[in-house]
Amino acid sequence: MAGLLLVAWLAVAFGGALARVNAIEEEVRAARAQNAALQDRLEAGREEIALIQTEAFLSTQARAYGMGEARERAFALEPGAGSPRPIVRLGSDPEPAAPATPLNEWLALLFDCRAGHAAQRVARAALRLRTYGRVTY
Repeated sequence: MAGLLLVAWLAVAFGGALARVNAIEEEVRAARAQNAALQDRLEAGREEIALIQTEAFLSTQARAYGMGEARERAFALEPGAGSPRPIVRLGSDPEPAAPATPLNEWLALLFDCRAGHAAQRVARAALRLRTYGRVTY
C-alpha cells in the first residue's frame, strides 16, 4: 500500500512539473512574439527617422511652414474655400453637353452638322445680313 501511495505521489508530482513546464513554454512563446513585434516597431522607427532626415522631407516641411526658397511666395487657401473644379480626364469632353433645344435639333437636321455650330452659323449669317445687307458663307 505504501508503494502504491509512493507511485501516486510521484505521478502527481511529475504531472505538476509537466504542467509548469508547458505554462513556462507558453510564456516564452508569447515573449518571443512580443519581442518580434517590438523589433518590427523599432525597425519602422529607424526607417522613419531616416526618412525625416532626408533633404526632400525637410524642404517639404519647411514649405509647409512658409519657409520656402527666396523667390517663392507662400500661399494658403482661405478657410472654408470651395473645392476646385474636378480634373477632366484626357479624351473626355471638358464640359457636359448642353441639353438640345428643338431649334438646335432642327438646325442639326437641316445643316447636317453639330447643333451648336449650326446655330452659330445661322447667327453669324443673320448678323452679316443686318450689317451688310447680304449673306456670304
